[in-house]
Amino acid sequence: MNMSIKDTVQNTVNVSNFSRSQLGQPDENNLYQAVATVTEGHWPENLSGYVFIVCPFHRKNDRHLFSGEGVIIKWDLQGKNNQVNVYSKKLKTWDSFWRKVLPIFNISQATFPAVVSILGCSEIANTAIVKLEKVSENEQLEETRLILTADAGRYWEVDPVSLDTITPIGYFDQHLVSVPLSFFPVLENTAHPFYDKKTKEFITCELKLKLVSGGMLKDLDKSAYIVLWDQQKQLKPWKLQGAILDGSPHSVIVTEDYIMIPDMPFQMGVAKLLGIRIKPEETYPKTQIYLVKRQDLKEEETTVPSQLITFNGDSYHFLCNYHSINGQIHLVAIQNATISLTEAIEKDDIQHFTGQGYPPEYHGIPWMFSFDPGVLRKVVIKDARVMSEQAFIHPGWFSTTLYTADPRELEQGYSAIYQVYAGYVRELICRRQYMDFRDQSNRILRDAELPCHDLPSVLAKVPFDKDWNQLTEQISQEKNASDTHVSHLGRELLDFYVCPDGYILDSIQFIPQEQGYLFTTVLTPTRVLEAWLFNPDNLKDGPIAKLSLPEDVHFGFTLHSEYFEQALPSPRPSVSQVNRVLSALRSLVLVPVEFFLGKPAAIYNRQVKK
Repeated sequence: MNMSIKDTVQNTVNVSNFSRSQLGQPDENNLYQAVATVTEGHWPENLSGYVFIVCPFHRKNDRHLFSGEGVIIKWDLQGKNNQVNVYSKKLKTWDSFWRKVLPIFNISQATFPAVVSILGCSEIANTAIVKLEKVSENEQLEETRLILTADAGRYWEVDPVSLDTITPIGYFDQHLVSVPLSFFPVLENTAHPFYDKKTKEFITCELKLKLVSGGMLKDLDKSAYIVLWDQQKQLKPWKLQGAILDGSPHSVIVTEDYIMIPDMPFQMGVAKLLGIRIKPEETYPKTQIYLVKRQDLKEEETTVPSQLITFNGDSYHFLCNYHSINGQIHLVAIQNATISLTEAIEKDDIQHFTGQGYPPEYHGIPWMFSFDPGVLRKVVIKDARVMSEQAFIHPGWFSTTLYTADPRELEQGYSAIYQVYAGYVRELICRRQYMDFRDQSNRILRDAELPCHDLPSVLAKVPFDKDWNQLTEQISQEKNASDTHVSHLGRELLDFYVCPDGYILDSIQFIPQEQGYLFTTVLTPTRVLEAWLFNPDNLKDGPIAKLSLPEDVHFGFTLHSEYFEQALPSPRPSVSQVNRVLSALRSLVLVPVEFFLGKPAAIYNRQVKK
């Protein structure tokens, strides 16, 4: 039955699920195990491998949902008797140990991205996962390593079998420290480094901060460095010439020829870390990306030239082909005009649309629900120039969040993106968020055009071979000519699934087996966490299987994921092993000396010690 927008009912989102962290009962090795049961459909008998998902451990009274240390979740896809085993363990960072024993940590409330105390900045590693694999000459898998990442703090290695925390990557004085705070200095980097399986290079980006003219009230400028890690002994940085970032390089984009560092709207200065409410510097209203030719990264050099490109929209994530096509870079930018993942609902905030205050369970939920449709922007770049842009905008799909694609297509080029839209949830849009973005130049809808009711979460497959501008126009024409529910527009043009009211799609992972599968975790209106399995070529018919965890096991809002066909124990000790006591001493002595005296040799000739 066709529905008009006025027939949409109020969403029944269970807000308390966002911040739940109930891992269940641990075994003698502190590994948590739960059994997820198939409640609908049939779990494929031939499915195998593991989906790893990372999320923050949600603590009571944290001022931001993403500030807890990482929890690694392992879904064993080889089901038996319509059941799937799920394992989880909290990351044991060294600062988390002190948080348990020192009162100062117990009174510290986390802001984005972490707790700051007299001991420094906590390390969270709660955002994304990088898979490292070592393959023999006869194509046999010899080793798997799992690296957890975040926008702040060092990356941490975790054993993919036992889920034990192994080591941080490097001593602090081997990184580009942003602020030399005590034992745990502030380190700002990208949450999405890239592992190049062809060159065996681990490519990341780190920032070094300095006071701008105007002092602390204007916060800090950020110089960007590309850093290559060989996963064993060496960290090699190059400073990007002429690159000063307003925001954060949340993602590193890599092709066979280029490394691209985006300047993204993540405001993460020291004022943000300390919880000081200083209005951030106005960011440039378009996407800025610094392009570096990989051939210009010379071992004997300490800097590298960069070229700057810009295109429309506020970008938060990217999907990019590894190989160029006729000398052209093809990428997709995932965009939102009215969100800020570094801001969150606070106790003094009010709901914008009703003027009502927020109960405690809402505090700390980021401004990740937009009051504007999400945008997917297809961009073609050649010779450091933007050759073309196409934007896909669906009037009923709000809040672009996580995405996935078929990793088997990395070589020849992706054919489609599978995008999660979290929906339009009016009660999660506070007045401060509205005031900050009401005049945003990238907004699509005027206030009078905003829906009067919530809109559902959606999973959509958007093919790359379509003209996205034309697709947007066709759906717009259909909206004007019919009374179809706005979230269901475009049924004849695209394959997508619209969730029932109150269900929000969360983490998503493509499983590259046979025709492929899509694995998603789902926040439900009840207290039960679910996982849904889709046929990626037939989303419209809904999940082919649904899993439910016991009610006493819940991971809250989860983030990025990775698929492992096999999981082998990590080598011990790690080739990157870091000594805990030595790390603290070096942070207290070497980090401030380098930071304030700026010794180039200390920066550019570093090694990760065995």
